[in-house]
Order: sequence, then C-alpha cells, then structure tokens
Amino acid sequence: MPERINSNLDIIVPGVDLLKALNISPGRKQNHESIANLEQLQETFSQYLARGSAAERPFMDRTLYGDIIKTAETLEQTEYFVGGNAALIAIKASQLFPSLKVHFVGAVGPKLKPLMPKAIDLDPACLVTQDEVHLIMEYQVKEVWGDATAPVANRFVTSFDETNLHMKMLEPFFKVVQSADFDLMVLSGLHMMDALPADLFAKRMDQFVRLLRDAPKSTTSHLELASMANADFVKQIVEKVLPNIDSLGLNEQELVFASKSCGGPHADLFDRENHGQPDIHKISDILLWVMKRFGRSAGSKPESRLSRIHFHSLTYHIMAVSGETWSNSASAVAAGAQIAGLQACDTAELRADLLDLKFPATFSLFSGDAERKLDPQKSVISWEKDNVRFVLSPVLVCKKPMKTVGLGDAISATGLMFSQVQLL
Repeated sequence: MPERINSNLDIIVPGVDLLKALNISPGRKQNHESIANLEQLQETFSQYLARGSAAERPFMDRTLYGDIIKTAETLEQTEYFVGGNAALIAIKASQLFPSLKVHFVGAVGPKLKPLMPKAIDLDPACLVTQDEVHLIMEYQVKEVWGDATAPVANRFVTSFDETNLHMKMLEPFFKVVQSADFDLMVLSGLHMMDALPADLFAKRMDQFVRLLRDAPKSTTSHLELASMANADFVKQIVEKVLPNIDSLGLNEQELVFASKSCGGPHADLFDRENHGQPDIHKISDILLWVMKRFGRSAGSKPESRLSRIHFHSLTYHIMAVSGETWSNSASAVAAGAQIAGLQACDTAELRADLLDLKFPATFSLFSGDAERKLDPQKSVISWEKDNVRFVLSPVLVCKKPMKTVGLGDAISATGLMFSQVQLL
C-alpha cells in the first residue's frame, strides 16, 4: 500500500497559551483564506475556536512563521509528532495490521525520520534535508478566548510548507504506483495547495488527474480531504478528482464546504456562526447528492469510480457506498467510531468514566423523514436510498481529550482496513 503526499513534523501546543506568549490579545472573529500576520492568525483561530471546527490555513510570511515556531518551542506543553494525513494514515494502518506492507512516499526530514515506525518502508524519494514544520494550535472544550468559548475540543493548523504546497512528491508517488502491484493507494495533501496562484493550482490539479487515470485500475484509491478556504479550488477537486477515485474520507467542515462550493444542498451550514454538530438528515442529504452527482450510482457521471464515502464528525460517523464494490461497511464504520474514543482519550479500552454519548435524542435519516430514536441494542443502523447504502454509528466522545490532531486520519485508516473491496 503506497501513501502520499503530505508528511511533515507537527509541533503541537495549547493555542491560547501560544497567542498569549506572542503578546496577542483577543479580538474579532474572522475567517481568512491564508494568514499573513499575527492579527489574521488571532482572527481565524478565534473564528474556528468559537465554531469548534478543525481548520487549516497556510501562513504567507516565512520569517514571521519561523518566529512563531521559535515561541511555540518555548512553551511548557510543546509536543513533536508525526504530521500529515498520509503519514498518520500509514502509521495507523500499520498498527492495526502489523503484517501490512506500507510503502510511503512523502517528504521526510531529519527530525521526522526517527519518529516514523520502522515497519513503514520509506521510499528513497522521501528523504529531504529539512523538515516541513506544521503548527497545531489545540484548544479544549469550554476553553475561553475573548468572547469565544469552544463548544468542543479541536485544533487550528497553520504552516509555511513549500514541499507540500507544490506537491513535489506527486510524480515520485505515481512512479512507485506504476512499479508494483499495490492493493490500495491512499492519497492526501491536496489542501496544502490552497495558497497557490489559481493558474498553478489548476495546472497541478490537471496533472494529478492525469496520473490518477494512468494508475493501474486494479489498485483501489482512497482520497483523504482536509480543511480548505478557496471555494474554487474545492470545486475543482470535487468535479475533477472525485470521479477518478474509489473512496473518500472527510469531516463535516469539508463536506459542507464542498456542497457550498458546488451548489449542493444545505450550503448555508458553512456560514453559521456556531456550527455545532450537523443534523444527521442534512449530512445524509449531502452525501446522497455527492454520490448521485459525482459517484458511480446512477448519477451524471456513469464512468465515475467513486463508490464509497466515509464521513466522520465528533458525535457520529456515516459510511455511504454504492454498487457491489464494498462490503463489511457496518464493521468498518463501527471500528472507526471506536478508534475515535480510544485515541482521543489515549486509552487501550473504552471506559464509561472517560466517555460520553452526545448523539441526538431524536433524528431523521433524510430531510422530510419521520424522526426516530437510537436503539441502544442496535446502535449501528443501515438504510438505503436511490441505490446508495448508508451505515451510521454513534461515537463515544472522550470527555477530556488528550490529543485532537490525527483523529480523522485514524478514523479513516481504521475504516479502510476493516472494509472489504472487490473492484469490478
């Protein structure tokens, strides 16, 4: 299984403590597509802390970003960790199945290399002379910054990352894919191109799609999305890339923004001041729209490969599949939901004193459907509409999360490893 593109060294700090150490005072909440100065850092961090949503934005000033990292390294609660969706998915997959052979293609510098598990085969193209460092600003549930209070624990991410910005590992990755008979390729890092000029983004995206189409049809492909700010870029990813992959993983912020960018249902959810947890019926509506418009299911793109979407949020996960390609979805979504609680609490077993069920008391499967209650004896539920099968699992939410970064990647990796696929 080859993995790519975005690997990096994460430096994880308490976000509010870092802002204080930088002598930044609370101010207004405002989203920025990129971060150019300390004021914009504060505003964007405040915006997403108030929403409780994970977000990632590129930093535009190399010197200032370097100064921020130096300050972050002086904090008492500073951690260094493997970063990047691809690297984290590779690690979780190798942990779940020690016999799994993982071939990794992504930038690995001198500080990151010792942190990568020995079980993962690093391609020679991976090794670079300098690590790309990403800043993870975490916050806890009910943490206060100015007039903003975090509804859940989450994080805000920023970076100045030239390697992943230009997808320098793109061609080396697909060269590896062509060289051997892999069962699965996991793709990530498209969000890192958010800071590119529009013409360069379009050029690299077209190259990405060409390489995808040239990859062996026998190799199943999964794309993991992450937070982006440019609606036009997201629109290109959805319209160009999704029909050329088999599987997709994403959270509520990414799904809702994709719907907003492409004229889908419930686009207004993205602009709400406090997102909270999205209604199940609205997420199901969007998932069905994506599958019908861009997927293999009797939609407008019959040549599409897309037949599986794994959606994950804090309180529930939904897997949507079409056709006969994927099976074992109930076990896969349940395993993904379980790993969320285990990893967030950093525990080996799920315990009642550590976890809480925040699933809604009543819910509808689609807009206009009658409300129902969750049956504790049958917590994983399945249903079907328009030839798309849905499987839902509630999540036991960690009361005091130890770490929020990498949860989505662990969830997607677990769901993938428990899924059974048979390409037609």
